[in-house]
Amino acid sequence: MSMNKQTVWLVTMLTLMVVLSAYYIVTGPVEPVEQAGKPSKENDVQVDLKTEEADSKEEAHRATSDYFVGYQLQRNNLRSKMTEEYMNVLTDPESSEKELKEAQSKIDQLMKVDKTESVLEELIRNEGFRDAVVITGDQHVDVVVQSEKLSNSQVVKLIGLVKKHMDVPATQVSVAYRP
Repeated sequence: MSMNKQTVWLVTMLTLMVVLSAYYIVTGPVEPVEQAGKPSKENDVQVDLKTEEADSKEEAHRATSDYFVGYQLQRNNLRSKMTEEYMNVLTDPESSEKELKEAQSKIDQLMKVDKTESVLEELIRNEGFRDAVVITGDQHVDVVVQSEKLSNSQVVKLIGLVKKHMDVPATQVSVAYRP
C-alpha cells in the first residue's frame, strides 16, 4: 500500500485539526491578559468585592477545574505524540506494507477512542456534572466527574452511558468523583 504525499499531508492536517479542536473545546475562548485586572476607562476606581471565603472557594474550584483540564491536555498530548509516531511510519519509504497497515489501523483506533471519550464526556456534562474525564484502558474504563457527592443512581446512569457508548461490560467501568 503506497500512500502519496498528498494523502499523508491530508491525514496529518486532519489529525492536527482534531487535536486543536479538542484543545479549544477543553480550554474555551481566552480573554486578553491586558484587560484582566485593569479598571475600565470610564471608571478609574476598581473595587474588590470578594471576601476571603469566596477567594478560597474560587481557588479550590480553579484547582479542581485544573485537574480536569490538565488531564485532558495530558491525554491529548500523549495521543498526539503517538499519532506522530504512526505518521512517521506512514511517511517512511522503508516501511513495509504490514507496518503501513498497522500504523494506519493504530491511528484510526486512536481517533475513534478520542472521539468516543469526547462524546461521552460531553454527555456526562449534559447530565448535570460540571466536568468529566473518561480514561480508556485496554479492557477498563474509568470515569471521574466533578461533583460534591455521587448517588447510587448517578453511578448506575454513568456506567450505563459508558456501557452503551464504549461497548464494555459494567464490571469493567469504575466511577469516581472530585469536588
